[in-house]
Amino acid sequence: MIKKKTIAGILTCACLLVLVSLLTLAQDEGASQSFSRIKCEELKKMIDSKTADILVVSNDPQESFEEGHIPGAISFPWADTLKVPVALPRNKTLILYCSCSNEEDSSDMAAKLARFGYRNVKLLEGGFLKWSELKYPIEKKK
Repeated sequence: MIKKKTIAGILTCACLLVLVSLLTLAQDEGASQSFSRIKCEELKKMIDSKTADILVVSNDPQESFEEGHIPGAISFPWADTLKVPVALPRNKTLILYCSCSNEEDSSDMAAKLARFGYRNVKLLEGGFLKWSELKYPIEKKK
């Protein structure tokens, strides 16, 4: 009787270890993906020319978005997991940005979106910090 419980415990631990390893591998695979980047200057030209096939997406927290964001951007805050269905269009190029120093949140969000089949995703090089540094226009929620 004790041997059966011990074996069952060992098998349970082994299954959990395999599951955790697979989840970690899946996370690492998404995080290591490389996404195209777009420079602030290029995005500003696209916004100024009213390019219709892009959607600028802020991955900053809602409060930060309300304090200031790139003109025309929508708020889609970074989250640990995405809620299904994802409320972003698939027929536009999504240009993601955040206020992180190395686009950490937008990179992570791009990886998550890629797992849901989004293929037209770019990251804003330098994010909102670079945009602000260049003194480009900023909208505030009224």
